[in-house]
Amino acid sequence: MGLGPGSHAGDYIDWLTIRDQSESVTEDVRRIRHHPLVPSGIPIYGYVYDVRTGRLVEVLSATEVGKAA
Repeated sequence: MGLGPGSHAGDYIDWLTIRDQSESVTEDVRRIRHHPLVPSGIPIYGYVYDVRTGRLVEVLSATEVGKAA
């Protein structure tokens, strides 16, 4: 944080926060899985990046949705 008064511009930004990261990743994988340009034989996985540990955590529900046909 700076020492000055800052800016109130941030008060009007829609930060698009995510309530449930696992659900969001699963929906993203579902969207990719059903895209007409993505071959059905390619598996799609979903992960969440843990900023504290630097680890990728697999979202099992996303892996299930992204299974290859």
